Amino acid sequence: MQDGTINLEDYTKSDWTIMLNDRVIARFTTHEGSKLIIGRSPDADVVIDNTAISRHHSSLELRDGRHYLADLKSTNGTTVNGKKIASKVPITEKDVIFIGKFRLIQSATDDQHASSSYATAMDIDDEATVFVSSPRQQATAQPSQTATPSQNEIYRLAVIEGNAAPTTLSLDGKSSVKIGKDSSCDMIISGWLVGKPQCYVVSKKDKYYIVPQRSWANTRLNDVIIKEERLLRKGDIIQIKSVKIRFS
Repeated sequence: MQDGTINLEDYTKSDWTIMLNDRVIARFTTHEGSKLIIGRSPDADVVIDNTAISRHHSSLELRDGRHYLADLKSTNGTTVNGKKIASKVPITEKDVIFIGKFRLIQSATDDQHASSSYATAMDIDDEATVFVSSPRQQATAQPSQTATPSQNEIYRLAVIEGNAAPTTLSLDGKSSVKIGKDSSCDMIISGWLVGKPQCYVVSKKDKYYIVPQRSWANTRLNDVIIKEERLLRKGDIIQIKSVKIRFS
């Protein structure tokens, strides 16, 4: 604030870090009016795939410039300054917060991670996989905050075989899209074995990646089953059961 002006954006978003011991597991951002669910379930906004975390463990929201944390009847609890919470409580960057055994810290803005909508990390002792995806967060972001691989080129997903809706999905202005059978998905594929979120397509550092989620149905890239993040190149074919989608 060297010129005496106030940057309103500083009051409408905050960056957060999830840690296990001294290791950074993931970073994500909350926006004014957003409410994020943290848990083990694939339909959570911040997914921590670890048995110490309940399916819907905690919620974190930003309202009127203040953060509120709530425990969602989790097994291992949510603590603020060593005390378990049951209902929604206000929190600040000075509070010591644990979601199960994972520490939640409000962190300074990190431009290196600002464009990343996901993070995966494996811990030797806990094998915790973290995926951060917030459609509600993305909806509240301003266009200037959205990371896209190119200002001159529009990328898209197009269904070339099978049934999915919509049949064409532009990635322009989107930092992540969700594919699966849930009604909240950006591209919906019906089917008994298809995951609610089957996979995500996310942008990071001028590239697009596909990040598969746990599901009974396999996610394939160019006829190869994938279990972790893969870089997408023009012409690649994503396949979920009988549905084939071209990235172009």
